[in-house]
Amino acid sequence: MRVILVDDEALSIKRLKSLLVKCEIQPLYIVGEFTNPLEALSNIAELQPDIVFLDIKMPALNGLELAEKIQAIKPEVEIVFITAYDRYAIDAFNVHAIDYMLKPIRKERLHKTMARLQLIYSNRRVSKNNSTLLQLFGGLKVVLANGQVQPMKWRTAKAKEVFIYMLLNQQKTILRDTLLEMFWEGIDMNKAVNQLYTTISTIRQTLKKYNLLDIYISSPTFDAGYQLQLGNVFIDINEWLKQLKALPILSSDTCNQHEQVVNGYKEHLLNDCDYIWIESEREHLKQLWIEHTLQLSRFYTDEGKYESAITVVKKLQNLNPDDESYYFMLMKLYDAIDAPKSVERQYMLLKQMLEEQLAAEPDKEITNWYKQWEVKQYEPKK
Repeated sequence: MRVILVDDEALSIKRLKSLLVKCEIQPLYIVGEFTNPLEALSNIAELQPDIVFLDIKMPALNGLELAEKIQAIKPEVEIVFITAYDRYAIDAFNVHAIDYMLKPIRKERLHKTMARLQLIYSNRRVSKNNSTLLQLFGGLKVVLANGQVQPMKWRTAKAKEVFIYMLLNQQKTILRDTLLEMFWEGIDMNKAVNQLYTTISTIRQTLKKYNLLDIYISSPTFDAGYQLQLGNVFIDINEWLKQLKALPILSSDTCNQHEQVVNGYKEHLLNDCDYIWIESEREHLKQLWIEHTLQLSRFYTDEGKYESAITVVKKLQNLNPDDESYYFMLMKLYDAIDAPKSVERQYMLLKQMLEEQLAAEPDKEITNWYKQWEVKQYEPKK
């Protein structure tokens, strides 16, 4: 469970942290400590807490107001109020706090609260394991709780594109005029509006066909806009981003966790769709993955774990086969483990790729390195 502590008194945070660290309820990770409530609020989206411990009487923003703002960003978060005053109890439970504890906090009282939170968290994970997943890495598919994968078939390409756009903007109200401008530009207004209504109807029918009944499209602004709610359905890219943000610092003890996240990115976002509007999001996710995968490969290389580094760089190469740098990285890594045939193969693959794709030769730096490497192969071994 990921925990954030917010109290304008640093000593109170220190004491609570000490009690939580010694608590028998584990695993528990304190991912943020804040004496400034506004600073805490600005970090919620990045830190993705499961539990927030809040003081109530704080300057700039009191705990009750802060709780409401945090819940607006992360509705499923659990709030525990920690305060020296008992007069706020009713207000605390009006914002759906899970508990309300008075200072000074007793070890036994905190344990009872953490046991309740662990039960809620465990049940939520079980619920998630029994949920449906929408896969967007690679292409739009439905992954059922039993692991069965179903590609979604659509009556019209327009319905599929509009659904994907709404999916990537879930919980946001998308104005009708925005949809008309994006997907029916240049068409007579009355005709475009009718086609939009038909498209929304087709999307709803398709969701019903695939038993995605938790996904609900509402019109909170009286047909002036639409909002898509996921319910108990999850999206693979959202889950992957959460896992990426939750990663601990890369070390020998945590490298397996980092590799699991690297492996979770199997294909680029909707790489079977050529929508212009999706390019920026696809590139954003791609660069996040590349950056983290390169970090992991450098870590393995620095640690002398060349086989592990090779495995990681091969993933980069497989998803980005037109990038020269990954062939070069593999050539150097294979040289480090004294695998000359693999060095030669990578160079030949690079030459073949460049000739077929660009009618070009490898970069001079790579060619010079390879020629020097070839010379070394004929030198007597020491």
